[in-house]
Amino acid sequence: MLLVFIGMVTALTIGMSQSVWFDEAYSILVAKQSAGDIVNLAAADTHPPLYYLIVHVWAGIFGWSELALRSLSVLAYGGAIFIAIILIRRLFDTRTALLTGGLLIIAPLLARYGFEIRMYSLAMLIGVGATYVLVRARAAKSSFWWWAGYSILLAVGLGTLYYLALLWIAHVTWLLIVERKKWRLWWRSGWVWSFVAGAALFLPQLPTFSNQVDNGALASIGQPMNLDQVVGIASFNSIYKPLWQVSVIETVLVLAMIGITIYAVNKTYKKHKNNDGYLLLTLYWLMPIVVLMYLSLSRPMYVERYLSHTTIGLIMWLAVSLATVVFANKNRYQRYYFGAVAAICLYGMVHLATVGNFNFQRMQHPEIDKAAEQLTNCNDSTVIAADPYVATELSYYLPTSCVMKFYSQTAELGGGYAPFSNSPNQFSSLNIKADTKLMNYVYYGEPQLIIDDNYQQKSINDYGNMKIEVYEKNN
Repeated sequence: MLLVFIGMVTALTIGMSQSVWFDEAYSILVAKQSAGDIVNLAAADTHPPLYYLIVHVWAGIFGWSELALRSLSVLAYGGAIFIAIILIRRLFDTRTALLTGGLLIIAPLLARYGFEIRMYSLAMLIGVGATYVLVRARAAKSSFWWWAGYSILLAVGLGTLYYLALLWIAHVTWLLIVERKKWRLWWRSGWVWSFVAGAALFLPQLPTFSNQVDNGALASIGQPMNLDQVVGIASFNSIYKPLWQVSVIETVLVLAMIGITIYAVNKTYKKHKNNDGYLLLTLYWLMPIVVLMYLSLSRPMYVERYLSHTTIGLIMWLAVSLATVVFANKNRYQRYYFGAVAAICLYGMVHLATVGNFNFQRMQHPEIDKAAEQLTNCNDSTVIAADPYVATELSYYLPTSCVMKFYSQTAELGGGYAPFSNSPNQFSSLNIKADTKLMNYVYYGEPQLIIDDNYQQKSINDYGNMKIEVYEKNN
């Protein structure tokens, strides 16, 4: 419990120093709608609606503050760590479980999405929870209720994040291997009917999912699971950097991490090669990567945050491997390997605290909270957002009394822009006019809009990658 508490406090502390960025602002925009509108808006994007419905209820009780919203994610993150610890204790022993807990709370990628106002930490909790229930169901003499709970978690997981299906494929693969002697009597296997029940519970969402696959909302950020991405998984989970940002010294750290892992896994495989639990942990993180490689032959579908729920499996697998070496008691120098891995992860945590919720797709660090402070005085002024992306980011911080308009060539907006579709505050002309004395033009990169000649620029301010140009109407 102490480990879980430390992990939660660390993640929340880092999270509360960050600005809400586009994905999080979109979550809040959707969650503020009615239940029916939440379902419709989610259908226009890439994810199922359950998380937004949960946030809707949660914020209705605790409010819409950053602390309240991030706390929901942090609680799920802490719950996932707790279940991971008791899972490892059941599969191995208490010492290994405690060592695993120590590594989990300093894993930078886990902490990063542990405070995000998105569904990723909840997906992590559901994934490790389902894995624990699966292990208990196979071991229980009377397993009906365990399998029933597993079915519910399968469906709830797909209602939270479709990419959890990759973990369910790992579970099926593991079950087919460990129960290969029972294949002839497959209809007697509880897990088979558990998956059938889980699929039946998901059926109402299936038509929406089919439409989401082809709506193009993922196309702009999906990447192929190639060598860069596979090695990038190692760099993200150790020093929290994509491969192209890694310096020479950091390359040594990542290679050291990989080398120690290979050594520890080799030792562990010799000891646990017949251990079903170790096989389960291996498939937990490896099978999703293999499946995404296969899918990448036809379309790029890898996004690091969409796969963050499997990171906890990778860390558990690494921790068990290191524990085998640490507790071998044959070579005292082997015990330093865990210290080296922990030091590298702590380096990653420091880097995470430094860069925060950096957007690796757009190469931007959001400072929306600071920028919005300039815009809170809405007396006789209009906020002009360069596009729906900027409008979404500003939406959380701007008071409702502020008038915000945004530029878009099309009225019908989908994907993450769906909340602003057919908005009366949308304009399609590059020439901007307003009726107020002041105008605040907010944009990323270079300005694209043309300000009315009746306005004169007073100032321009930079907030990270975001810029705000202030114009005043000529007398």
